[in-house]
Amino acid sequence: MPHVPFSVPHSLPVPEAAARLLAGVPKLEKALPPGGHVTAEQIGDDGMRLDIGVMGQTIVVESQLTPEAVQGTIAVPMMLTMMKGQIVQMVESSVAKMLAKGAA
Repeated sequence: MPHVPFSVPHSLPVPEAAARLLAGVPKLEKALPPGGHVTAEQIGDDGMRLDIGVMGQTIVVESQLTPEAVQGTIAVPMMLTMMKGQIVQMVESSVAKMLAKGAA
């Protein structure tokens, strides 16, 4: 399973960025195709793991929140390797949208 790095810069305080990311998880699930699902697990104060289920496969996003960026890796299942670029782009744009909007 290829692990692809990603990084999304931000200028928010870490607690605010974490709150926005957690608040955005339900919206991310609504953006998936029918049958898609997301489970999120906060790891410590600055880590998160997302399991994104689509097309019978699970994409695992492990991220670390720093004062400058959300960075981490995306584990793309072999069956979805040819869509790797689109998956990375979707993750990066989703993280950027979550950070841009308030947690409320």
